[in-house]
Amino acid sequence: MIYVCSFIFALFECPAQAENLPDPTRPPQEPAAAAASAASAAVPSSVPLLQSVLISPRHKVAIIDGKLVVLGGMYGTARVVKISESEVVLNEGGNLQTLKLFPGVEKKTPQIGGATDPTAKKMLPSKPSAVMKEGQ
Repeated sequence: MIYVCSFIFALFECPAQAENLPDPTRPPQEPAAAAASAASAAVPSSVPLLQSVLISPRHKVAIIDGKLVVLGGMYGTARVVKISESEVVLNEGGNLQTLKLFPGVEKKTPQIGGATDPTAKKMLPSKPSAVMKEGQ
């Protein structure tokens, strides 16, 4: 019995040494820090951060520095004039500013069968095939 009591007492005396791992479901700290700094500042920063875009048949909205803005709405002193899948355009006193969702990534569309694609095979028009009717 003494052994059991001393074992239990030893368990309570030694704190568990758990590994300090980050929570994988927690959002990254950078956007939260940018949103917090934007919320604390009365005037938006000189370089706004485009965080998200939502486009539906009825609405186009974006999140810039943690603030929800709609197409035609205002972000600070700038009006939102365009929202696309990868960018938002702001107009402030006639000056256009484009905010990219992924600044270092450019979307390229492939040129298939054009003069710029030397490996493309030219397709010849096919002859219409005879369609068999039932009973033939």
